[in-house]
Amino acid sequence: MGFWIALQFLTIIPAPFKREPKEREIASSLVFFPVVGLLIGLFVFLVYWGLGELFPDAVTSALTLIFWVLVSGAMHLDGLADTCDGLAGSTPERRLAIMKDSHTGAFGVVGVGLLLLVKFVALASLYDNLALSVLLLAPLLGSWAMVLAIAIFPYARKEGVGKAFKQGSNNIRLMVATTITLAAAILLGGWRGAAAMAISGLLTLLAGAFFKSRLGGLTGDIYGTLKEVNEAAALIVVPLLLSIVF
Repeated sequence: MGFWIALQFLTIIPAPFKREPKEREIASSLVFFPVVGLLIGLFVFLVYWGLGELFPDAVTSALTLIFWVLVSGAMHLDGLADTCDGLAGSTPERRLAIMKDSHTGAFGVVGVGLLLLVKFVALASLYDNLALSVLLLAPLLGSWAMVLAIAIFPYARKEGVGKAFKQGSNNIRLMVATTITLAAAILLGGWRGAAAMAISGLLTLLAGAFFKSRLGGLTGDIYGTLKEVNEAAALIVVPLLLSIVF
């Protein structure tokens, strides 16, 4: 059940059940976030590889990015847009109110546009021999970053989609998710994969601390923002690390 909830939360793939999941079932999904991240990465790689046989690099990168956005339902990009808009507020209360507004402002549009630009350029610059490791590690680390942020930082709202995840998080679930992520990172990139995970963790902690200082805690929108930012960072950092030769 936990796997299907994680799949439903991170992708557009529907769950094979109709009823609303219970709180404990939602909480159990946290350990499967890295697994779903790997699955997303595999889909993205297969699309990237298949398109690369037919189209030039720029076209392949653009179409791959479109698929990546579609398979996640753009849910976390929406969180990034809300976050960028909300940070323009003058108080924590005002920022949270802006983030809850369904309308997207100029800051949100610019933020999403810049992040997609970074992802596109990173994909277009990717060497084929690194594609498998990079495209699996990016969504893996992005998904794990959400688990880390949920476990470490307080929740800023009295209610919300992310609250059930926060209430169900604990050290054991964080440890399991971290172990899965570390094992996969080492398998895909050796010590370089582990280094990329460490960088992702540091980025998550620093960004989480910043958002906490501005909002008093994190929200579901922030979780999505951290996922997107960590994916973009991984697309830049992982190829750099994998290119290091001793």
